[in-house]
Amino acid sequence: MGCICSCIAGVFECIGDAIMCVVAAIAGCLECIIGSIAGFLATVLDCLTCGCFRCAY
Repeated sequence: MGCICSCIAGVFECIGDAIMCVVAAIAGCLECIIGSIAGFLATVLDCLTCGCFRCAY
């Protein structure tokens, strides 16, 4: 009986790890997209202000 419980616990642990990996992948993608948008906006502001925006960061 202990073997069956251990196996079921392992299955649930594996499912939990898989769900956490999917969530981490989605969070990583969102972080990358937001970073790209922020970099693009910083570049546009830098261009519009003739480089004066570089002083802000």
